[in-house]
Amino acid sequence: MKIIVISGIDGSGKSTQLALLKHYLELKGLRIGYLWLRWFAAFTYILYLYARVRKRTIVVRTRSRPVHIHAFWVDPALRFLYPRFLLFDFITRFMISKLSACLKRYAILLFDRFTLDVVIDLLWDVRNVKILRSAFIRSLWKYVKNMVILVVDPKEAARRKSDVVSLKEIAFKKRCFEIFAKHFSIPILDTTGVSKTTTFKKLIELLKLGTLDSKG
Repeated sequence: MKIIVISGIDGSGKSTQLALLKHYLELKGLRIGYLWLRWFAAFTYILYLYARVRKRTIVVRTRSRPVHIHAFWVDPALRFLYPRFLLFDFITRFMISKLSACLKRYAILLFDRFTLDVVIDLLWDVRNVKILRSAFIRSLWKYVKNMVILVVDPKEAARRKSDVVSLKEIAFKKRCFEIFAKHFSIPILDTTGVSKTTTFKKLIELLKLGTLDSKG
C-alpha cells in the first residue's frame, strides 16, 4: 500500500487538493483511503483538561468556530509532557489507521497532515526544539519520500480561512515548513495567488501519478 502525505500550513489548500487527488485516483480504478490527522487526542485529553484549569489554554471565538490557543511553553509540566502524550496518540492512531487501510485493501492511503505538521504545531505550542530528537519522530521521517508541502502567504491564509487567529503563528509555521522542506528535499508548492487547478496539476507532476493506473 502506498502512502501519500500532503502537509502544510492552514489555508494552503491541503484538504482541497486531497479531495481532488482522491477523486482523480478513484477515476483510475484505485481503492483510496483518506485520513485527516488534525485531531487524534486520547491520553492527551488529560493534559488539555489540566491546561484549561491552569489557564494555559484560552478560547478565541472567530467568525466560524471557537479556536483553542495553547501557551504550553509557560508551564514546565506541559512543556515536558504534552509532546510525549501527543506523539504517542498520533502514532497510535497512525498505526491503527494503517492496519485498517490494509484490511480494506486500499491501494493508496492519503494523509491530510502528518509528522511534520505535528512537530511544527508542537514547536509553536511548547517552544522546545528538543522534541526533534524524539525517537518517535525519527521513526516517521521515512514517509517524507511521498510527501508534498503546501504553503501560502499568511495574509492570504487569513482570507481563505475565517478561523485563523494569528498571522505571526502562520508565518512561523510557514518558515518551519520551508526549512524542513529544504533539509529533507521535500517538494514544496506555494499556492499564493494560484488556482486550485494549477496547483493540482503541479501536485500530480511532483507525485509522479500521471501514468498511474489500477495495476500501478
